[in-house]
Amino acid sequence: MSRFIAKEGWAVIFITLVLLLLIWIFGHFSFVLFLVLLALLFLFRASKPNLVCDDKKAILSPIDGKITRIENAYYEDFGECLELNIKNAFYDCGSLSSPIKMQLEKLTLRHGLFLCSELEVAKKMNERMVIHALSSGKKIIMRIYAGSLDRKLKLCNNPHNLDSGDRMGFLLNGSVSLLLPKDTRVHVGLNDEIKSGSLLAYLS
Repeated sequence: MSRFIAKEGWAVIFITLVLLLLIWIFGHFSFVLFLVLLALLFLFRASKPNLVCDDKKAILSPIDGKITRIENAYYEDFGECLELNIKNAFYDCGSLSSPIKMQLEKLTLRHGLFLCSELEVAKKMNERMVIHALSSGKKIIMRIYAGSLDRKLKLCNNPHNLDSGDRMGFLLNGSVSLLLPKDTRVHVGLNDEIKSGSLLAYLS
């Protein structure tokens, strides 16, 4: 089942299915609950990333979505870097995977709200997770932001070493920012629609 439906949705799908069956048995078939069940199955659908490259320096998309930011940035915990942001809409598959083979150094979860990501304050107020890692001797940071439909950010596993494409979690409509070394070679453009596992960039 985990191949088709993300485990993050199992509980709510099971409860909806049980309610649908009980109402059907003791009353009449509920088209409203049936439509809700179909919507949940769509939202929590899972897929394995189709990795387009096995180069150890290739940075692959960790999630389906749209490129909303490619710009030079400065962060205290990184310095000068390249920031690449991917926005995952509710109609995109939300399976989150590792963008590259990396060793986790530190993980920080900052609890917050679940506001619409289009709001200016959402990036500062929404729940977010920051992952510091090393890949090919270079530091990279993943910033995972919850969306309005998400209710909790959690990694499905937290190993010290992740291979490219390893499952990390699930987002319903959040976003992922990758902070990369400034000399990273980017292979995507702003507003590109991308799939999980597609090529984003190369570490120099």
